[in-house]
Amino acid sequence: MNEAVEIFREEALEHLDTLESALLEIEEHPDDEQINLAFRAMHTIKGAAGMVGFDHLSHFTHHLESFFDRARNGEFLLSAPMISLILECRDHIQQLLDTNPPDTGQISVSDVLVARLHAFVPLKDESIAPSEVLSESPEVSFDGEDLKWWRIEITPALLAFQDGFDLKPLLRELKSMGTMASFIRMGEFETDAFDPQNCYLNVLVLLQSSASYSDLEDVFIFVADDWQVVIEPLGVDSNLEELTSVVSEHGWLSIQELQSHLGQSPGQSSSAIAVKESSSASIHDDSPSSSPSIAEKAAPSKTSSAGSKKISSEQVVKVPSGKLDILMNLIGELVIVQARLNEVSRSQHNEQLDSLVEELSLLGTELRDTAFDIRMLPIGSTFARFRRLVRDLGRELNKNVQLKTEGAETELDKMVLDRLGDPLIHLLRNSMDHGIEHPDERIAAGKPEKGTILLSAAHQDGQIVVTIADDGAGLDCEKILNKARQSGLVAANQELSPRKIFSLIFEPGFSTAEQVSDVSGRGVGMDVVRASIEAMQGRVEIDSRAGKGTTITIYLPMTLAIIEGLMVKVANERYIIPLSVVEECIETSAAEESRKDGARLVKNRDELIPCVRLRELFSVYGKSPDIEQTVITFTGKERIGVTVDEVIGQYQTVIKSLSRLYQHIPGLMGATILGNGDVAMILDINKLIDEAQPVMELMLDMSK
Repeated sequence: MNEAVEIFREEALEHLDTLESALLEIEEHPDDEQINLAFRAMHTIKGAAGMVGFDHLSHFTHHLESFFDRARNGEFLLSAPMISLILECRDHIQQLLDTNPPDTGQISVSDVLVARLHAFVPLKDESIAPSEVLSESPEVSFDGEDLKWWRIEITPALLAFQDGFDLKPLLRELKSMGTMASFIRMGEFETDAFDPQNCYLNVLVLLQSSASYSDLEDVFIFVADDWQVVIEPLGVDSNLEELTSVVSEHGWLSIQELQSHLGQSPGQSSSAIAVKESSSASIHDDSPSSSPSIAEKAAPSKTSSAGSKKISSEQVVKVPSGKLDILMNLIGELVIVQARLNEVSRSQHNEQLDSLVEELSLLGTELRDTAFDIRMLPIGSTFARFRRLVRDLGRELNKNVQLKTEGAETELDKMVLDRLGDPLIHLLRNSMDHGIEHPDERIAAGKPEKGTILLSAAHQDGQIVVTIADDGAGLDCEKILNKARQSGLVAANQELSPRKIFSLIFEPGFSTAEQVSDVSGRGVGMDVVRASIEAMQGRVEIDSRAGKGTTITIYLPMTLAIIEGLMVKVANERYIIPLSVVEECIETSAAEESRKDGARLVKNRDELIPCVRLRELFSVYGKSPDIEQTVITFTGKERIGVTVDEVIGQYQTVIKSLSRLYQHIPGLMGATILGNGDVAMILDINKLIDEAQPVMELMLDMSK
């Protein structure tokens, strides 16, 4: 049962995300389809909650389900205050998922929310108080001339009981829709193969109700893929003979037994019979050979519900993320062993061993790529939750802002995706507070009253590029520079380029906000953003135009586990350059002098490219060759050359974290273990560019 509860919680959270997305979409673009999505989300949670014992949650979501049902029937239009209240209910449901049964405080919150809900849309029966309604599902009145008899045959899945499902909540919901009688019998099974944990029950329901076919179908929405359900109308005014023939066929019940069950004497007839409202009454037929199975009877029916749909041939299996992490760690170790085996193969000169090593290498690569595909998730799953953030923050700041997203289908490693959420929250809050102006200021500046923040993602040169762009006031270079001089970050007479001025906002404790607020102005946030992104071997850049807006671009690797690298050599030391940033390799002369810090300029295709010699940068001793190799790398908008003694070739690299002793060495992102047991450092090209940038700019200016 615990497993069923965990599955319920996971799926309920997904439905809550669907509800939130639908509400935000309705607020911007009212659409009946979105209302249907919200209704089905609440209906599914309500039904599933009752099946796994979350009774209070089931009763609470019943009110939201009814609310959306009346909205989709056109009784009222959803307004912004209504949507705000439903979002509060959504958050409350998430809290109820963590506690069952709920405490007194949570029940009180439920009562308050239901009362506020019915302040917008009064109950049809005003005499029912919220607390009374929450205690038990309301009885629905179906008085009218459109009452119709329905025959519903239910065959639960064989493993229904083992999966934690129960028939009672479904029968209880059917009972609330009108007057009902239910009959239960054992289905077909082989005596030798009988398993007491399996479900062999068949249920027949006779229901008199004004509900539509789709209403009845919605009752079984949660079990539609696994259970078989047949729903057929019997006519508006079925008499006793017609009802008894329905029940008595195939041995369900004799006419005399049915008449006795309905409380009528034999021979009595009625044009409109009131069946006893009893879901507990049942007559068992223990002779399985007496009739065809429900599945056989349901097969030719044209009115069978979604419950008879065939399950998709490709099933989806949910796996805890921790197991994926373990899988990637094991594959990483496999790659290291593969490298060791390659070293042995090269030294042995054995054809059979070489063949096995090659085959194992191909299998290992395919296994690695498959594991990567499993871990790759669309970034849209992270983007979706930011719409709520922008909406709520806009109301808090009295700003009219819309969030647009692009590239939601762009995929990246789950580990990167999980760690990207917090930096994006900081950047969005900063754009809302510092970037987007108040509506009156925007109108005075000739801009639309509603501000826009564009959140986009794309693959570019083997990297993930995430962009947050707003059409706000932009960054004030003079204000930032003056603040930096007052704080001692910049000398009084020092002049900086706009790019350098923009980067000052990432300094710890730096803020231009005049007032401290709950959103920004505390001197924290942007430095945390840069640290978080750099911890993922990424980099962040800012571009801004006064009065036009600001664009923040984040460059990230697609994965932090295993990368394809280019192995290079300096003396006896080996280094790995991520292959995703490598553009080309050229030969250069060792006679060209460089500065003491290893920086120099290299001409390639009529372009001067800043370069660094790893020999000088890392103080590697040894004689340099007459002809060196320079690897031209490109990241973001910058090119830089890395000069080495020798380019060895492509190497599959497992990234290992550096110890605290080496973590803060500029230009290193991690290390990897080679096949012979040696350690090779992995270069962080972004850091090399940052370290060499001041010297490069000076040298480029001198070369002009």
